[in-house]
Amino acid sequence: MSSALRAAFAAERIKWHKSWVLVVAALAPLCQLGFLAILFGFSESRIQPFRPGFRFWLELNFVAWNLLVMPLAAALIAELSWEQEREARAWNRLLLQPLPRHTHYLVKVLGHSVLVLGSLGLFVLVLGLLGGLLVTRPLLLMGPLPWGLLLRFTGYSALALLGVVAFQTWLSLRFPGLWISLTAALAGSWLAARLVGQTALSYALPWGLAAQMGTVFERWRVLPWSWMPVGLLLAAALVALGTLDFVRRRDART
Repeated sequence: MSSALRAAFAAERIKWHKSWVLVVAALAPLCQLGFLAILFGFSESRIQPFRPGFRFWLELNFVAWNLLVMPLAAALIAELSWEQEREARAWNRLLLQPLPRHTHYLVKVLGHSVLVLGSLGLFVLVLGLLGGLLVTRPLLLMGPLPWGLLLRFTGYSALALLGVVAFQTWLSLRFPGLWISLTAALAGSWLAARLVGQTALSYALPWGLAAQMGTVFERWRVLPWSWMPVGLLLAAALVALGTLDFVRRRDART
């Protein structure tokens, strides 16, 4: 990372303390886990057939995270972050800095990615802690924590979210509006989930890799790691599209 990009990213992190993006990044995983932990804890008879319980706890939460919570969190973070710049009318000052125009956009993509990855990290930490508490409920038949499965799910989720973040960052720049961002996130994730197992075109969607997490309930299937390079190339293409779009905007010119 160049010194200019590091300096710009340090300035971007300062802005987080004056916005709701950190609140969204923290509350998104906590709300999901709290709700599912309560549901899980009072559903012994329904959970028992899906033994071992700890594996089902991981599957249930990672599916909910990748198909619903993460897309919504990425949409909210991107929209709130861009809205902060629009409300402050900050571009006149920012664009006078001795930085290439595209650096400002790359910093936004990097910042949004770090926030969603940090949210995933909090999700994994609390997921393990709540799972440890559920072990004390013998009727759930939780068993030991499957560390290998947890690491695979976490690594896959971390890579799968990059395309979603790249798309939502560009969308909130080009078409500002909270409802536009949230609608796109829900509709895109739903469509990708519908296409899973039917056509490889699902991987052409930003949510395609994340939607594949839904297949873990069918335990004979494996996550499509071989498609991960396609997803990463799509994320890079979306970042390039957003960078070009930002540089060509009227308010991004001298």
